[in-house]
Amino acid sequence: MARPKDRVLADSFRFDAAVHEYISLVDGQVLPHITGMLERTGWIDDTWMTEESSERGRCVHALTAEYDLGGLELETCVSRYRGYLLAHAAAMRALRPTWTAVEEPVVHPVLRFGGRPDRVGRVQQLQAVLEVKSGVEAPAHAIQTALQAILVSAYAPLPAWQWRRLALYLKANGKYKLIEHRDRRDFDIAHEIIRKCAVA
Repeated sequence: MARPKDRVLADSFRFDAAVHEYISLVDGQVLPHITGMLERTGWIDDTWMTEESSERGRCVHALTAEYDLGGLELETCVSRYRGYLLAHAAAMRALRPTWTAVEEPVVHPVLRFGGRPDRVGRVQQLQAVLEVKSGVEAPAHAIQTALQAILVSAYAPLPAWQWRRLALYLKANGKYKLIEHRDRRDFDIAHEIIRKCAVA
């Protein structure tokens, strides 16, 4: 990604993957991140999340990221989650994206929150964020992609509301469903979440 338009540099934070923290190198504060902000404001409730669904999500994300980065061949992949990978590969053939970032941590230099969008790049010649999902659709997903668009728009001349916001739902049987989030009101909710979770 390019550097942000703001005077604060994009690399003025440290991402601790072990505990999923974004730490400002300017003042040492732990910055809020998208998943935590959605949990804090009630959009995500992991009470009913099972160990199996968590493991599936982690594995599917790892497989699809490795595939998009060119480090995994479909023919040689042996995994209980292979069907999800086949679904992802089929979607990528249909979308023909050009990714500029695959699960890269980033912090908004002005609004001071972090996130790690699954994919950032161009889809059908339009700037897009894409969220990979191995579960069912949920209202929080549209707010999640709005927060991601706000985050990455700090590094591009395109305003957040003009980014394509996509959620790709992968199935074990090799099928997929692509949903585009188009409601501009998602950004009103996203900005309210940012205000509630802001670090002074």
